[in-house]
Amino acid sequence: MPPEWVSAMRAESCSCNFQVNGFMVKKTDLSKGVQSENRAECYVCRRAKKNCLCDSIKPFSTKMRFVILMHAKEARRQKTGTARLAKLCLKNAELLIGTDFTRNERVNSLIQDPSYNPFVLYPGPKAVSFKTLGDDALKSEEKTLLIFVIDGTWACAKRLLGKSQNIRALPRISFSRSYISQFTIKKQPKEHCVSTIEAIRYLCEEAEEAGYEKLNAQSETLMVVFKKMVDTQINYQKGKARRGG
Repeated sequence: MPPEWVSAMRAESCSCNFQVNGFMVKKTDLSKGVQSENRAECYVCRRAKKNCLCDSIKPFSTKMRFVILMHAKEARRQKTGTARLAKLCLKNAELLIGTDFTRNERVNSLIQDPSYNPFVLYPGPKAVSFKTLGDDALKSEEKTLLIFVIDGTWACAKRLLGKSQNIRALPRISFSRSYISQFTIKKQPKEHCVSTIEAIRYLCEEAEEAGYEKLNAQSETLMVVFKKMVDTQINYQKGKARRGG
C-alpha cells in the first residue's frame, strides 16, 4: 500500500471518506486493502505468506513412486490439506483430483506400465506390509513399487475406492504396526487413522526398515512440515480465542 494512503487513512480515521492525491477514497476500501495484504497467499504451499511453510519443505527422492488421488470434495474444501504438502516434499510423486478414476487415462497407463508393481495404500484383512511383502517385490530390479494414496475424509476415501474399479482391484499395502495421528487439530474417526502426509511418512519409514528405501532420515521433512502446519493452526486458534472470536 502506498505510504501516502496509509498516512491519509490515519489522519482521517474519524471520517468515512477522504482525499488521496486529489481522489476521493472510501475508508472501507483501504481497510480491505490492509486485509488483503495480511491474507496474501504463497502460491507454492497455499498458506498465508505470514504462515508460509516453504522454508521447511526439503524435497527428497524415493525409490517408490507415489500417486496421490485426492477426492474432488477434499480439493475444494481443503486447499491447504496435507496431501498437497506431501506432494511438495516428494520428488517422485504426482497428485490427481477426482471422484472416480476407473477411466482415468493417466491412472490406467501407470497401472498397465510393466515397469511398475502397483498397490493402493489402504487397510484391509488382505493388505500386505513391508514385513510381509515378498522378496520378489522388495528385490526386483525390473519393477518399481507404485503406491496409490487416497486422500480425503474417510467417508470420501471409501467412496472413491468403491467407485474406482481399477484402484479397488489393486492389492493393498498397509503398515506392520499401529500409529496414532499427531493431527491434534483434527479429530480422526478411529484411533488408527492418520493423515495423508503421516501415512506416506510411516510407509517410507517401514520401507527403509525393510531395506527397500535408503532415505537417511530425509523423510522426516514430511513430519517437520506437518508439525509446523499443526502448530501454526493451534497458535491461530489460541489467538482467535484471546480476541473473543
